Amino acid sequence: MTGPYGKSTLTNVPTDHEERLASVHLDIPFNVTDRKALAVLARRISDALSEPVGLYVPHGREWQLDAVSAAESSVPPIDHLGAALASVASAPAQPAVEQWADADDTWTLVCCRTRPVIVVAMRGAWATLSPALLLLARNVELMWRARRAMARARSRLASHRLARRLSQVTGLQPVHEAIVETMASAVNARVAALAIPDAADRGLSIVATRGYALELVEHLRIPPSAGVFGAVFQSGRAIHVRDKGALPEARRPRPRYRTDSFIGIPIRAASDVLGVVCVTDRLDEEAFTIEDVWTLKALAVPAALALGRERALVQAENYALTAAIDPLSGAFNRRHFHIRLEEELQRARRHRLSLAFVMIDIDDFKQVNDSYGHLAGDTVIKDVAEILRRSVRVFDLCARFGGEEFAIIMPGSVLEGAAAVAERIRERIEAYRSSEGPLETLRLTASLGLAVSSPGVAGRDLIARADHALYLAKRAGKNCVRTAEIAPMAESAAQGAAGPDVAAGEPEQTDS
Repeated sequence: MTGPYGKSTLTNVPTDHEERLASVHLDIPFNVTDRKALAVLARRISDALSEPVGLYVPHGREWQLDAVSAAESSVPPIDHLGAALASVASAPAQPAVEQWADADDTWTLVCCRTRPVIVVAMRGAWATLSPALLLLARNVELMWRARRAMARARSRLASHRLARRLSQVTGLQPVHEAIVETMASAVNARVAALAIPDAADRGLSIVATRGYALELVEHLRIPPSAGVFGAVFQSGRAIHVRDKGALPEARRPRPRYRTDSFIGIPIRAASDVLGVVCVTDRLDEEAFTIEDVWTLKALAVPAALALGRERALVQAENYALTAAIDPLSGAFNRRHFHIRLEEELQRARRHRLSLAFVMIDIDDFKQVNDSYGHLAGDTVIKDVAEILRRSVRVFDLCARFGGEEFAIIMPGSVLEGAAAVAERIRERIEAYRSSEGPLETLRLTASLGLAVSSPGVAGRDLIARADHALYLAKRAGKNCVRTAEIAPMAESAAQGAAGPDVAAGEPEQTDS
């Protein structure tokens, strides 16, 4: 081959050099980065030949000097050697050996058909067809294939471990944290984060981090297409940057990070992007490799299954909750109320506990609709439901029974405590004042009927007893509480008063 300064001559490889070249690939550690493995290889070839050696690797369309046996100045620069590198890399011979010369030295180039190719540049004019050089290239190719096989094995092992871990955790946050920790550990990343599209479609929210506190970023909303997260989310494709500083759009330094290399990986279910993981700062401060990208892509598969599973569970819970909630009042609906009443009665029987049941009816509600309109009536329904929620314990159940009627299930309550809660509700409804202008003059009252379960009582019988007590409260003049146990005596009670059937006692509650 002819270099820019004329043609050089070729010499044969001495026997001792041949023996050394045959073993340079041995014992290069698999647990180091490719760049470090190449550095070891360059030093060993240099020691075998007692000449400077450089290893050149293409990155995209550009060649780079990935390893050198001594100072970088001891090997030809890329701008001088670029054409020769392209020539030997495209040569049909497998492997290819060519020669290049400058004004001072002659260099022998050996192309190893790895992926990507590695061109070994050795100072000196060595025999083009020397068996030692051909064997060197073959050995490097085999070593590189072994490294790739090892990388794929590590990737499969990491994927298996992540799948096992995700099968053992439930809940969105534990799943988010498991994904970030496992993916970051698999590629030795110091910093990582997972972003998912938020429910309101306002962009992406960071939900789990490694290397910095989630509290610093959880309030942020990343617009689709903005930054690495947005670009990966919008395109659905991975981004791998070895050196951010080499990008034309790099605008400012990254003082928080130790390196300028990062990877962004989409977590996909078919065409739907469920989230984006971004990793940066390898612990060894090397650039991320294409093998790291493969590893993260493999881990994205079980991650997508777990995110899809958790999203489906959340959607199912939301659908179930929607089916159980009265859309106007926000209280449970009548269907859900009947289901829960039977469950609580069974629990009460098993544990030999009582259960209190209260029915509430807003007095003269038709006049509210007639005088103020149905929209005003809707506001009253919402406000009364809120009064009920603020007057009971967290595990009590409030339901809209129908129209202007509500019901409350109070597990474990006895007559005295339940009666005190019922009286408190009556007082708060009587004291209700709306902040809306048209309803400022409205005055509300409610009648309440209370029943306490007895052993073996059926749900329909308990409802009937509370309903009868409510009927007696209406008969007594409204705006009062009556209990089923002394309902026959309550008819003579004074109108508008709670009567002697309301006993003292304050149960646990959640006033706010």
